[in-house]
Parts: sequence; structure tokens; C-alpha cells
Amino acid sequence: MSGGYTIVDVDEDESSGNLQFKSFLPDSTTRTPVAHTEVREVPFSPFNLAYYQTYFDVDTGTVLKRVARALVPQGGFIEDACDGQVDLYGPFWTLTTLILILYTTSTLTSSLQAYRAGESVVANIPLLSTATTLIYVYGLGVPAALWAGTRWLGVAEWSPAQALGIYGYAMAAFLPVSLLCLIPYTIARWVFVGLGAVASGFFLITNILPVFSQEHKWARLLVVAVGVLHAGVAIAMKILFYSYAVAGQVNGDDVAPAKRMLQALLQ
Repeated sequence: MSGGYTIVDVDEDESSGNLQFKSFLPDSTTRTPVAHTEVREVPFSPFNLAYYQTYFDVDTGTVLKRVARALVPQGGFIEDACDGQVDLYGPFWTLTTLILILYTTSTLTSSLQAYRAGESVVANIPLLSTATTLIYVYGLGVPAALWAGTRWLGVAEWSPAQALGIYGYAMAAFLPVSLLCLIPYTIARWVFVGLGAVASGFFLITNILPVFSQEHKWARLLVVAVGVLHAGVAIAMKILFYSYAVAGQVNGDDVAPAKRMLQALLQ
């Protein structure tokens, strides 16, 4: 012993020169797996608000991308644009925006017409209720009825949200049409409405057709009914909102209904 140091003899064995370190961490084979957070599925109930929350849990950017995707008439919208989970916020926003644009552009058109004729401008408030009834009944009531009918007939297997989503986003094509119809030319308005009806109708049918059972005898009849009804709504929108004759007011109230409609078609 010298200077406070102690010499320690180390026994040499076969393992000398081959240092081994022991790990005190738990072995990977016996490690307790980390619990992952599972998404709890909310059971369906018409009075359970948490069930409907998943259909409105979407941001504005996603809705705008889906609206832009709906302007391109092609199928696979729910699988490609919505990743298999359609939302209800976008369709409701599209329908509500379309109602406001229809009323605004129609009121502006009638105001310009009255100004050019030297007449006083009167706000047509009933036109707003007309737009609300037409768009909401077609965009919400018709898909709900179609879903109920297909389930009752056994034609298709889809959810009410999918039916509402397809119809709601299909009406997005009429948003730019409403703005373009401010152009005061009858032929141009008919072209714009026709193109919008064809684009939205093609989008509607190509996304509904895959969920229908092609072997069922009612499938083709329902598809034809969807197309005819969509064309009828487009014509109604042209007469009521995309004409100089707004809400049937053509040359006074003493005009016969048939003549009034004919004049509305030509304006």
C-alpha cells in the first residue's frame, strides 16, 4: 500500500479480455406492449349528437378541395376525395351557399331590369323562400327518399350520409353557373345552365350507379328517374332564377300561366 492506493488482484478466467455488459432494460420479447388509443365507435341514435359529430369534423380547406373535386364530373368521389368517409358539412354548405347566390343574382338581375325600364326596385323576399324550398327539398329530401327507397327495394347498400353527400356536392356545379348567368343573353344562359346540368348530372349518376345492384330490375329505372328529376330541377332553376322574368313576373300579373312560362323560357 502506498499513497492511499490499494492493489487489487483480479482473478483471470476464461472470460478475461472479453468484456460483457449486462443490460438492465426489459427484454423486447418480454416487454409489455404499449396500449394504442382506439377510436371508439359511437352507436347510432337519432338523439345522440356525438354520432353526427364525425360527419361535421372537417376543416374549410378539405371542404373546398372536395367542392373543387365535385366540379370535375367523374366517379369515385367518396373513395378518392373523401377517403371513404363522406362529410355532411360540405353538402349543407354547398346547398346554403347556392340558395344565397340564387337569390342575390336573381335580385340583381331584376333590379337592373327595373332600372333600365325606369321602374322602382322592389325586393322580392318570397324569392328567397322559393330558393330555400327548391334547393333544400331537392338536395336533402330527394336523396333521403332515394336512400329509403333503395333500401326498401334492396337495390343498393349505402348510408344516408353517402346519399346526402353525393347530392349536396353535385349541386356545386351551379355555383359558378349562377354567377355566369348574370350575363344578359338568353342563349348564353341556356348554355351555362345546360353545361351545369350535364356536369352535375354526370357526377350524380356516376357516383350513384356503382352502389346500385345492376341485376335488380329497379336499378335502371331509378337511375333514369334520377337523371330526369335532375334535368327538371335545372329547368326550374333556369325559369325561376336565371331569367329576366324572376318568380314568374312577366309583363304583369294578368298574363296566363302558360304564356308566362313560355315567356320565362325565352328570356
